[in-house]
Amino acid sequence: MPITPDLQPPRGDAQRERTARCLMDYLDQLPMGTEQRLELGLSVLRELPAEASSGQALEALHTRLPVLAPEAFPSSHPAIDRGHMPAQYLGRPRKGLPGFLAQWAWLLVVGLLLTLTLLLNSLQ
Repeated sequence: MPITPDLQPPRGDAQRERTARCLMDYLDQLPMGTEQRLELGLSVLRELPAEASSGQALEALHTRLPVLAPEAFPSSHPAIDRGHMPAQYLGRPRKGLPGFLAQWAWLLVVGLLLTLTLLLNSLQ
C-alpha cells in the first residue's frame, strides 16, 4: 500500500496532455476568439482516443477548421494551411529534395568547413 500519492500521471494522461498542448499551440496561431479556440480544441480532443498522437489530433482539427477569408488574417501573419505545418507534426516524412536537404545538409556544411580548413592549412 503506497504511503505517498503518485504525482506522475499515467502514461495515457501524459500522451493526452502532449497532444492537447500541440493542438493548442497550433490553434493559438489562428485568428479566432479564445472561446471559439477552446471549444474547437475540446471538440477535437473529445472525439480522439486517449492514446492519439499529435499528428492525429492535427488531422482531426483540419477537418473542423472554419474556412476564413484571406483578408481576415493580418498582413504580418498570413493564412496558415497544411503546407505551413512541419511534416513531423502531421506524421508525414519529408520527400524529394527538401527532405534530402533537411536530412543531410548539416553533413555538407561540415564537409565544406573541413575542406576549407584543409585548404587554408595547405596554403600556409
